[in-house]
Order: sequence, then C-alpha cells, then structure tokens
Amino acid sequence: MRPPDDLSSLKHLPLVLGAAGAFVIPAMWAFVPDKPALVAMSVVMGAVFLASGLYLKYRARYSPREALWAAVLALLFFGSLLVVSTTALAWRAQRPDMQPLALGLAGLMWVCGMTIGFVAERRRMRVLDAVTGLPAPLAPLVDLQRHRVLPLPSPPPPRAATVAALTALVLNVPLLLQMGGWEANDVVWFAMPAMAATVTMVLASGFGPALARALALLELGRRVGRPLVTSRLEELQALRRGFWLSRWLA
Repeated sequence: MRPPDDLSSLKHLPLVLGAAGAFVIPAMWAFVPDKPALVAMSVVMGAVFLASGLYLKYRARYSPREALWAAVLALLFFGSLLVVSTTALAWRAQRPDMQPLALGLAGLMWVCGMTIGFVAERRRMRVLDAVTGLPAPLAPLVDLQRHRVLPLPSPPPPRAATVAALTALVLNVPLLLQMGGWEANDVVWFAMPAMAATVTMVLASGFGPALARALALLELGRRVGRPLVTSRLEELQALRRGFWLSRWLA
C-alpha cells in the first residue's frame, strides 16, 4: 500500500470516502434490495468509509497489514460495480426473478478476476532476486535495512491524444447506438457487459496481484521481526501535524 503521490490530497480523503460509501455504493445496489435496506446500507457504508478515511489521513503507516484493509474497501467498490453491471440487465429485461442469478454472476466474476491475478503474481514471486534473495517482484519494493516499503514507480501519464480518443469513444458510443435504432434504455445491453469486463480485468491485473504482494510483504515483516512501513512515513507525520484534528487523532 502506498500513500498518494500528492500527500496534500489526504486533506479531503475522509469526505471523499465517506461520500462514496454513503451514496455511490448504495446507488450501485439500487436494483436489488428494498428502500429500507438501501438506507441501512448507506448509513453503514458511509460510516465505514468515513472512519477508514480518517484513519488513512491521521494514523496509517501504510504498512502491508493496512493494505489488506484498503483492499477490502476497494473491492467493495469494484464489487458493487460488478453488481450494478449484472443486476441492471435483469432490471432491463423486467425479470426480477433473475436478480439472484445476476448477483451470483457478479460474485463469480469478482472471484475469477481476483484469483487469476493472485495466482499469476504468486507464480511470479517464485523467482528470486539474485542480489537480495527476495521474490523478484518484491525486491524493488523493500528496504530491509530501514524496514521500509518503497513506492512503486508511478505509471507514465496518458498522452492527451489517448485521453481525448477514449473520452470521445465513451461519450459518442451511446449516441451512435441510438442513431442506429437503439432506444436509450437499450444501451444498457452494451454498457453493462462492457463495464463488467473492464472491472474484471482491473481486478485480475491490479487488485489480485496487489493482494498477493501485500500478503508476501506481511510475511516478510514477520520473518525479519519488525513490521514494514512506508518510506515516506516521516514526511507523512510532518504533514499530519498541520491537519485540523491532528491534536486528537494523529
């Protein structure tokens, strides 16, 4: 688990996560439970995500153990995306009796995506680095002398042309489908499977491997007898002293 590249973004993290838990996640389950259940979900998810945001802002050391909890939050969000991608199809087909099947399909895609990424990363970690003796994917991430987890290199920013092309595609595909005779509601048949496939790929390429690395780093910390924390901990602590509630929460 790595802190954000721009640490000042932690300032608004609790509000962002709280809003995501209270409004975005329940909205993605809107086709399944009744209204009282959605209200209860909104309260619970809002509280859980807000508390997690406060912890990440004021107290987290961005260790592998904390990465496991952050992974739970991320998987709740992406799992909800899978739920809406399948249950929206049952709703559009006017088949409420198929909602359990839709939920099962969402769960299956979640498990498959995570398992594929996790197993692939575990296989990669069988190869040991010749210098450090650590699994090759972990070698550039760990400073064992300081018991620090080094940040992964940031991916290069997408080119403006790529961003423009993807934006145009996303905005214009529904319009093109409607021009081809599709009704507005029928676009669901295209958009939801595309979103499900995208989320499954994200789980397989991102979160599954990240979970494997977090568990391996946690085990490595146990072996060396001291938990690993982010290499930017001192920078984090200095920043936190300027936050409004740092006197009580930091």
